[in-house]
Amino acid sequence: MLLVNEDEPAAASTERAAAVGRARAQRLLVTLLGDYWHAGRTPLPSGGLVAVLAEFDIAPANARATLSRLTQRGMLERTKEGRRTSYRLTESASHVLRRGARRIFASTDENAWDGSWTLIAFTLPVDDANQRRLLRARLRWLTFWPLYDATWVTPHDRFDEVREQLSELDINDAVVLRSTDLDLLPGGRARLEAAWRIDELAAGYQAFLERYHDLAGRAATGEVAPAQALVRRTEMVNDWRALVGDDPDLPATFLPASFPRAQARAMFLETSAALAQSAQSRFEELVQTPDRA
Repeated sequence: MLLVNEDEPAAASTERAAAVGRARAQRLLVTLLGDYWHAGRTPLPSGGLVAVLAEFDIAPANARATLSRLTQRGMLERTKEGRRTSYRLTESASHVLRRGARRIFASTDENAWDGSWTLIAFTLPVDDANQRRLLRARLRWLTFWPLYDATWVTPHDRFDEVREQLSELDINDAVVLRSTDLDLLPGGRARLEAAWRIDELAAGYQAFLERYHDLAGRAATGEVAPAQALVRRTEMVNDWRALVGDDPDLPATFLPASFPRAQARAMFLETSAALAQSAQSRFEELVQTPDRA
């Protein structure tokens, strides 16, 4: 829900709402392509993509603006043949989405931890804010969290994955360590526990369980129509991606016994699997819509 500040000028409030809408449309389309377009880099007609986004109440003009913005961001490539305009994922976008899907749909044993830790310490130019933002976002996705400003740690073996990210971002002023020996002194442990925000994570997973409880029940009994399956499953995947993106994927030893992640993960995997075929059929039907641009 978008909260409105009564003291905020109407124009500013309208622009903020528009920005939220643009971001939502882009997230939805990226999710849809990553989840349902298994041909990956095969071009899709713009009319079909506009029709898909219309299922989520995104107007055609906004849908076409979304295609343009994702092209500018390097996520999509645009091709034109006669009057037919098509889009496909770029190679780098396909790679990122495949990598993300491995974590989103991972089935993890909460109690399986070999004691591995990976630490990265890095230096970036002060004026390179974009590079810093990209690196931090990717480190968080890999379950790293800051122990200090430029020293991040994760209780997982991410040695090869973080080296891959550093290479992709062309960052060479960094040290990556992997070990099963890490002594967190009281101050260091408290700092890390504060960064992990366990109470907030628990609340997020509990809210997810409540939000999708009814959908999970109907999906299990086959009561969700294809059009609804596409919309609700995509929304669920988007919400789950946001949760795991904020979660350092802590081993059970660092979590309270009541932490609801395992229950939420089981519900997500079961429900997304139950809806997958219907959602896929609806997506493939919609993307055949001819381009009328």
